[in-house]
This record gives sequence, structure tokens and C-alpha cells, in this order.
Amino acid sequence: MCQTAICPLCNRKSWTGCGQHIPSAMSNTRQELWCTCTHILDTNYPQYPPRAGTGSARRSISE
Repeated sequence: MCQTAICPLCNRKSWTGCGQHIPSAMSNTRQELWCTCTHILDTNYPQYPPRAGTGSARRSISE
């Protein structure tokens, strides 16, 4: 079962678990609070953030 988690890369809301319940795990979190990392693994749910800690942190414009 999936549940929300804090991404250690961007410190925003993501998910952890089996990957089959991402929509229900993320449904209680406003989208503007979601993890902003990019997927580096294939996913069935590209509209949701990657599993906590598995994405690639996006660089800020100022870097």
C-alpha cells in the first residue's frame, strides 16, 4: 500500500510503497506541495511525483 512521504532530495511531499496506489496516496496533498524532482525510472503515473528519494532534484534557475 502506498502512503505519503517527504522526499529527501527536495523536502516536499512524495510517496512510498508498492506503486499501485499512488493516486489515492497523493489525493490528500495539494499539488503545489508535491515533490518537484523528475522521474529517472519508468513509471505508470508520470503525472505524479517519483517515489520519495528516487527522482533527480531539479536545479533552480539561479544555479
